Amino acid sequence: MELKKVWMSSETGKKSRYGYRTVGGILGIVLLMTVLLFLGSFLSISFGLPQQSFSMILVLFAGILGIALTVRMGRRGLQDAVIFFLTEEDRLWVMDARGIPSHGDGFLAFAISSMKTQAFLRKESKQPFLPKGAEEILKVLSIKENSSHYAVRCQSRYFGKHIGRHTYFLVKGIPDEKMLLQELERRKTWENTLEPSENRNPLYILLSGLAFAAGVILCILSHPAVAGISDTAYFPCMGISFIAFCFLLYFIIRQRRGE
Repeated sequence: MELKKVWMSSETGKKSRYGYRTVGGILGIVLLMTVLLFLGSFLSISFGLPQQSFSMILVLFAGILGIALTVRMGRRGLQDAVIFFLTEEDRLWVMDARGIPSHGDGFLAFAISSMKTQAFLRKESKQPFLPKGAEEILKVLSIKENSSHYAVRCQSRYFGKHIGRHTYFLVKGIPDEKMLLQELERRKTWENTLEPSENRNPLYILLSGLAFAAGVILCILSHPAVAGISDTAYFPCMGISFIAFCFLLYFIIRQRRGE
């Protein structure tokens, strides 16, 4: 198929460093976390700080920093790996290069797959072509704008095979982004322009959040150090809190994805 327009990140369009950035980023985050923990432990011993409380704060800080850096790295990788194609026949396709088959489990296999993704992206930047792993966007069901990206819910077809519903992410900042959004808007059917169906995710988020908060409160009250209620309820309440937290996280993700 002849291509009319290709949308990719400016980094991919120049010379992709996806593999170097992904593998190096993971190693850098792990190294940073290790240095922080060792340095924090050394300082706590040197200054005679309370070990338990300081260690808990240190681990919490390192965990939050690691998650934030990982999310930022993942968002950048998503922007570089997702490519949209418009053919001369006015058919819109999308390819997530991260879906290139892996070479097994473990970090080494992940690194090899990342480098293969980088090689694919560099090949696309030199001479764009429609790859076999691309999916054709048949109909756009919804487009939800978030602070850093758009979540596009579509009905798509995997290279002439089965049809299903998928959510694609368009990270803000790629060249000709408005033109791509216009192409996506054009593929909304008249049903999507009507009043959208009721979004119950906020209600489920509220209910699961209340259940999680109640479980945490009961865990605190049933802890032997507090002894507000029988300590036999501690572990059941902990299990309830964990389940409620999983539901809370699930519905938050659905809300952000526009599903």
